[in-house]
Amino acid sequence: MTANSLSVACVGLGKMGSGIANNIQRAGFRLTVYNRTPEKAAPFVAAGATAAGTAREAAAAADIVVSNLMDDASVLGAVTGEDGILAGMRPGAIHIGTTTISPNASTRLAKLHAKHGSHYVAAPVLGRPDAAAAGQLLTFVAGEDSIIERCQPVLKAYTRQVIPAGKDPAAAMSMKLTGNFFVAALLELMGETYVFAEKRGVDTTFLTNMMKTFLPVFGEYVERISSRRFDDAGFTLDAGLKDVRLILDAAAEVHAPLPYASLVRDRCIAAQAHGMGQRDWSCMTEMTRLDAGQK
Repeated sequence: MTANSLSVACVGLGKMGSGIANNIQRAGFRLTVYNRTPEKAAPFVAAGATAAGTAREAAAAADIVVSNLMDDASVLGAVTGEDGILAGMRPGAIHIGTTTISPNASTRLAKLHAKHGSHYVAAPVLGRPDAAAAGQLLTFVAGEDSIIERCQPVLKAYTRQVIPAGKDPAAAMSMKLTGNFFVAALLELMGETYVFAEKRGVDTTFLTNMMKTFLPVFGEYVERISSRRFDDAGFTLDAGLKDVRLILDAAAEVHAPLPYASLVRDRCIAAQAHGMGQRDWSCMTEMTRLDAGQK
């Protein structure tokens, strides 16, 4: 299938969703967009897309629906119900779910779509909004091989790499949560390292340069933590805490204790108590500074 032969609906136009939708539109697909806040659809409509009034209306116009929302509740709410995605999807149409949700919710979505006669592809993405805007996201993809093959032109429009995760949608979500756990643990480690250096009077310019050399992919986080610049969030603390809780829940299901994840959860909760919920999630490192008596 090609861009000329596929119609795509994008449901959810937040920071990540808008980047995904923009790349899909630039690739030449016939695009329908829906967002609970209609104003976010305006730039896409100006570029030739069609705005839908509900998720149902958006899905009815599409061969493939791409959703990017917040959590289990928002995804299930957008899929089910009178004006939900399933109510509008054609038999045989495909739903690509890019939101990071629980493995259990992903399994439930697959069952709902199978019962409906449509298809669900779990495809959570890894990357920040700048990567979404540049079409450089990484995605873990699980579903039936033939259905994923049909999705490839759309997936390639907004990603730099597609990582197969088998047929089980829960596996794709577990892979994404594994990646998020690594990032969360690394942020905690960065924060502790900066506090130790600061308290010992080490020139943190040296530390920043060292971290950028060792961890080039995490350069933005290094800059934010070293300069304590957490506004203009790419990924908010509230969203990060949601993912950490998903990690801990998924780990508990298989009896895998994750002390670092528990520590990061507590850092995030403490940062929320200090009013940092909408700042970049790397601001949780400020709690380490506060614990060390720094302001």
